[in-house]
Amino acid sequence: MRKWEYQITRYQLKSLAKGGELSREAFYCDDKGKCFIHDTSEAATDIIREVFNEEGKSGWELAQFGYHRGELLCVWKRTVD
Repeated sequence: MRKWEYQITRYQLKSLAKGGELSREAFYCDDKGKCFIHDTSEAATDIIREVFNEEGKSGWELAQFGYHRGELLCVWKRTVD
């Protein structure tokens, strides 16, 4: 049986943008709490891809992400040997 470990990370959109343009409208969350990438501009997708790739290099798989009040919250998992 596989064993998992989990990690939760939080990212402020302002700090991710590194002085660039990334608005709160980059994400859309519906009334059921499901969040989607709404801004498909190159800047927004590049920033999110960088976050995902950095964690992936360490073996983390994105299990879930959400957006709330300017913050991206990610839940990651990876197998434990």
